[in-house]
Amino acid sequence: MSSFAQWMEALGGGGGRFTLRFGRLGVEAECRTLDAGEVEECRRMGGDRGLRYALYLACDELREAGLKMQEQGKVATPFDITLRLPYADVTAAGAAILKQSGADRAQVTLTGENGEQALAAPEDGWLSEDAESAEGGGTDVFEGGASPQGEAEGGLWKVARYFADRLSAAAENL
Repeated sequence: MSSFAQWMEALGGGGGRFTLRFGRLGVEAECRTLDAGEVEECRRMGGDRGLRYALYLACDELREAGLKMQEQGKVATPFDITLRLPYADVTAAGAAILKQSGADRAQVTLTGENGEQALAAPEDGWLSEDAESAEGGGTDVFEGGASPQGEAEGGLWKVARYFADRLSAAAENL
């Protein structure tokens, strides 16, 4: 059984920090993990916009650069700085941030009469390894589900594709 002190220690540490390197741009971004509310905001946005928002929320320097660009009249809003990033880079970075934030899988087990059983988050297809698009087809971006970076990162491409599919579906509703 857990005590109040154990819960406070586990939850009080704040988010983790990590660095993303944008090789094409020659910059590094110091990022933080997102909390559950921020992850949900990104999920509700969907598509590449949700992934851009994850990057925007997680990276203080990117937000500051966006504010400076807005002051200089180069962008309409600070968020618009993310629109200047290459599509593949921003979707990969957003997916990595969501993964670092724990949005890729649950790590909870249920112990009961039937022993111990791993639990999964409710399936709505979001961030699922075998998510399917609204049209019923698979979301593999590349033939066989492999990504250009190799099989180990294939899940990130599925996340990015899922977001792109959601954005496309939402655009059709306008």
